[in-house]
Amino acid sequence: MVVVAAIAFDLMNGFHDGCNAVSTVIYTKALKPRTAIAVSAFFNFIGPFLGIKVAQTIGGVISFSDADGDTMALLVVSALLGAFIWDTLTWIWGLPVSSSHALIGGLLGAGMIALGAEGVNWGKAATVMSALVFSPLIGMSVGFILMYLSRRIIGAIRIDIERADGFYRKMQIFSSAFVSFTHGSNDATKVMGIITLFLAAHYQWEELHVPVWVILLCAGAMAVGTYLSVLSFRLIRTMGEGITQLHPVHGFSAESGAALVIFTASRLGLPVSTTHVVTSSVTGTGLASGLKSVGWKTFRDILLAWVVTLPFCAGAAAASYFVLSKLMG
Repeated sequence: MVVVAAIAFDLMNGFHDGCNAVSTVIYTKALKPRTAIAVSAFFNFIGPFLGIKVAQTIGGVISFSDADGDTMALLVVSALLGAFIWDTLTWIWGLPVSSSHALIGGLLGAGMIALGAEGVNWGKAATVMSALVFSPLIGMSVGFILMYLSRRIIGAIRIDIERADGFYRKMQIFSSAFVSFTHGSNDATKVMGIITLFLAAHYQWEELHVPVWVILLCAGAMAVGTYLSVLSFRLIRTMGEGITQLHPVHGFSAESGAALVIFTASRLGLPVSTTHVVTSSVTGTGLASGLKSVGWKTFRDILLAWVVTLPFCAGAAAASYFVLSKLMG
């Protein structure tokens, strides 16, 4: 039950967040949609092999030594269910929100009702939340800086916009692949941490370690979910049209900035939201052209969804745990 729920969430994560890496590269016509998503799926698969530090961080949010295997199984399934419900709703609404934020909210909600407040490692939870809060601000800043520098370079070498677009359109292929790689390295490893959390409680491990079969399973599910995102353009349309008018130079700057932030976070073992970082980086490239270049109504709707994510998922996960525990009695 734990593994099935984790893989279902991993598939939804890839399906929901597949737009992050491909929205700009599709809307600037650097790649055709199916090609872009196939490339993204491949790099999402190899990304998790970068390291498992993020998995260990996520697994440390709940004190697995305080729970038996059955309790942890219900806790993990409830956390995943709460996050899955939110991902589904926001996909229907066409809002790019954080699956990572949803997962943390689910863990905290289910963890508190199952183990009480003392069952949550609040120091680790604070570290995770700090990373989720500050990474979008960093992403926006890096996107702004890269866009500003790109515009200065274009002006200095005095090339026309058509030639610049041609160059950056080709460069976007690499920056988009980099975002996909970092997405896999951060998001898929979060689900590894969830499965490992259950395994640690069930087998009474003294410390967390991620089995190879868990890495392969989560990497594969993330890749398949990403590839399936070709079936829907809801979130791709929001990212590509709603925030700012995209040219290849915007796409390259946003993707490169976001990928650098996520890559650094993965190496430090910090779980961040690819959705938040990419969306903020796209906004930063728009800000480099002035305040009027940003679609603030769309950004407001996205920001509101971000704020609601954690309490909604915590409540949904807590309710799921209560219902499942009664049913399994």
